[in-house]
Order: sequence, then C-alpha cells, then structure tokens
Amino acid sequence: MRPTMMLRALNKQFLGIVGEAANTIVKKPAAPLPPPVSHKPAFIDAFLYKMKKNPKLLANKTIWSRRSTILPEFVDSTVKIYNGKTTIRCKITEGKVGHKFGEFALTRKRKTREQANAKNVKQLKKKK
Repeated sequence: MRPTMMLRALNKQFLGIVGEAANTIVKKPAAPLPPPVSHKPAFIDAFLYKMKKNPKLLANKTIWSRRSTILPEFVDSTVKIYNGKTTIRCKITEGKVGHKFGEFALTRKRKTREQANAKNVKQLKKKK
C-alpha cells in the first residue's frame, strides 16, 4: 500500500468514517451566481439614428460607419457599406440584426487555393 493511501485510510479511521461514506467525496455547496452584467447600449451613428424613424430613407444609401449596429428597423432594406476601397451592396435581414455593418463588408480579398499554390510553386523554384 502506498504511503498516501495509508494516510488517507488512517485519516478516515480517525474521523470515524466507515463503509461507503468513506469513498464518497464531499461536495461543497455551489457559490451563488453573480448579478447579471449590464451591457452597454448599441452604438449607432448620428446619420443612421435619423434614419431609424423612417427606414425608407436608408434605401441604397452609402454607410461609412462600419462600427454602427444594425437595428431591427433596418430589416428588408438594401444599403451600400464602404470597406475602405469600394462600396459593397448588402441586404439587411433579421439574422443580421445586432451585428455591426462592417461584418458584412470584408476589407481583404480571399485567397483561392490556386493563388496559394502558385505562390508556393514560385518560392520552390527560387530556392533551386
């Protein structure tokens, strides 16, 4: 028997724990949950805040404020979101509510598999 096991057995005998109760682990009561965190209000640019009451004014408008939150009032309207170089047309649906406009106008081009392979081939040729 290992010394640690022997010490545990002696400790249980000393405490007077016998049988199945000796093998069970005593669980501590769970701590109460902290109070809910108050969230900051959604950021909306002043330009968009004016459009909140009349979403028809928002139709086909260019939005430069990528950090503004999409509101439920903007659903079923089409806007152009500036990505730093061009504007990208985006139709606002219910699933996009609560997200930021910038999430739907990517600023970087995606590399295709062919482009990545071509770059690797060029690097291999230079090493030889």
